[in-house]
This record gives sequence, C-alpha cells and structure tokens, in this order.
Amino acid sequence: MRRVGLARADESYDAVKKALELIREDVTIPSDRPVLIKPNMVVRNVELCATPVGAVYAALEFLSGLGARNFIIAEGTGTPDGDTLAAFREYGYLQLAARFPVEFCNLHDDKKVLVDAFDAALNPIQIRVAERLLTSYVVSVARMKTHLRVVATLAVKNIAVAAIHNPDRHSPAWHAPDATKFSHEPRPINLSLARLAQVLPVDVAIVDGVVGMEGNGPVKGTPIRSGVALAGTDGVAVDLVGAELMGFDPRTIGYLWYLSQLRGFAREDVTVVGEDPAACVTRYKPCENMPEVLAWWVPDWKHYLHIAPLRS
Repeated sequence: MRRVGLARADESYDAVKKALELIREDVTIPSDRPVLIKPNMVVRNVELCATPVGAVYAALEFLSGLGARNFIIAEGTGTPDGDTLAAFREYGYLQLAARFPVEFCNLHDDKKVLVDAFDAALNPIQIRVAERLLTSYVVSVARMKTHLRVVATLAVKNIAVAAIHNPDRHSPAWHAPDATKFSHEPRPINLSLARLAQVLPVDVAIVDGVVGMEGNGPVKGTPIRSGVALAGTDGVAVDLVGAELMGFDPRTIGYLWYLSQLRGFAREDVTVVGEDPAACVTRYKPCENMPEVLAWWVPDWKHYLHIAPLRS
C-alpha cells in the first residue's frame, strides 16, 4: 500500500514533523548505507527557490529518532559556478551542524557515474550524475514549486535534476541551448527525468508546501501559502498527491505520468493519511508558457525508457 502523510501547519518545521509522524511506521533506516538529505536550492541568492531550513531540521530530528546517527546534506546548485556551499551558508543550513552530526556535500564535486538521457531530437546521450545519490539512503526535501519546463518541482525531480553534473545539466546555458546536449524541451526532459528517477530512487520523499512558489518557477515565481507538507516512502506517490494539492491534474505532468505508468499505479491508488486532501487544495498559478510545457507526449515512450546498466 502506498501511503502519503498530509499535515497542515503555519511553519515548515511543524508541518513536516507532523507529516513524517503520520508515516513513521513505514520508515526503516538501513545500517549499511549513509543517510543523505537532499534539499532543493536552485541558486544561492533567491530564498524562495530553496527548501526552508526548518523542513530539513524536522527531517533530521525525525530520522535521528529512528536511529540514524550520521547525515550527509547534499545539493548541487544550478548556477555556473555550482557554489553550493555558499548556498548552505546563506540559507542558514550550516547551523544544523550544531545540533546534528552533519557533513555538507557539493554534489558537483562528487564521483560521477554515467547514465543515459536525451537531446532535443530524442537521441540518447550520456550525462554524469553524482554517485552518492546511488549509494545512499536518500531523503528528498523539496519546496512545492511550479516549473517553466515540467509544470511542477516536487520530491522526484528534486533528486533527478540536481544529480546531474552542472556542465551536463545545461547546454551550455538556458538562453543558448545546444541541440546535441541534455535538452530542457518538454518531450526530452520528461523522458530524461523518468529515466533518471528509475536509477535514482527516493527512500523518503518530503514536500514542504507551507509557502510554495507559483508562476514562473523554479526561480522567478512568487510566493503562495499552502500551509501543508507531505511525506511518504514512495516519491512518485507523494508527488502525485502534491500535484493535486497545487491544483494540477497529475496526469498532465509528463515525468510523473510515465513513472506511474511504468510502476502500474495512479493517484487513486495512493492512500492519504492525516488531513483530507480535498480540503487542502491551493491552486497555484502555472508558468506563463504552460501550453508549450504540456506538449510532452511521445507516442512510443516505452521505447525510450529502457534502462541500460550504469557506467562509472
């Protein structure tokens, strides 16, 4: 059974803590893998694009209560310099080390593994991803946001995109794309995200929507107060519910549709515990290019989502 905890509160710490308590019995901390917490920080100087530190504090406290003793907090910002440690400092994350045994990691400096993604013509290309996200117990802690390429950023996309080495993630820049590199166009990016999510699993998914971002996210949107948080051990299930709470039909988000089809379930197969989701919907304003973003469908999509062995 796929369960998602849904809680309400006015502060990120309180909402995330409540959501995690609702699914406590579903979470088992392994003894053979490090616990890696992955927040979302697109850039270092727009606080609304980043996961609130209170949400990560609640996750650390919860996981410590289940026996986790050492943590990696890892991210790879999307700026050209990949200055992730500066983002940790500016968003108040370094103070977490005073309370928890935390190592901070810039994923751009991590050892890389090769995986397949797609260019603008849907040709397979190889990109480098951070190995730690493949070898750790991964906890995704994302802020609820709209996205100008794939409708929404939630727990699954938080892992898939930040895993990519920055020179491979951009092609070479948003304003000057290279058609032979990783493509952010609707058709290839949704297929690429679905491929990446199959090799970069999320062990615990947390979405903080106390204050989300609507409009032209993930950086240039505006704040919207939802007052909710979600948690679960199935990232796709959490994101299907999260999309619904943003007022979107989850079936319109390409990578989520592909993943739910591959795994044989839909939103109606997910059990929500805690608050009533119908009473928690806050309609987010979508990005201004929504008609273009929705043109993600690829008729023979299964052909593209066959997963090849990983290469180091």
